[in-house]
Amino acid sequence: MTSIPARLGPSHLKDASLALLSLPLLGAVLPFLVFSFVAGLGNGPGTGDDGAAFLGIGMLAGPAVSLVAGLVVAFRTWRSGYQFLPVAAALAPLLLPVVLSSGILWR
Repeated sequence: MTSIPARLGPSHLKDASLALLSLPLLGAVLPFLVFSFVAGLGNGPGTGDDGAAFLGIGMLAGPAVSLVAGLVVAFRTWRSGYQFLPVAAALAPLLLPVVLSSGILWR
């Protein structure tokens, strides 16, 4: 008797909902939190006049952490059988800068 192949892994609804959730989390929230944390370190007691250095490091650390987290999430979810979530996680850190720099929101 032949068996019908069954789809193993998450449902399409769960995959799509997690993909939509990952777009703002990996694209906007995570870089902002990292930037705020690193820039906030420059405002602590005893930092002197090094606030600008922490601000610059925060501006670089936010997108870098977002890119690395997006790639880690994409790889881990791809190995777990997700279809939409790896694509959304890999593109999330790039979509917000593209949308904001394209001017499409201000037309």
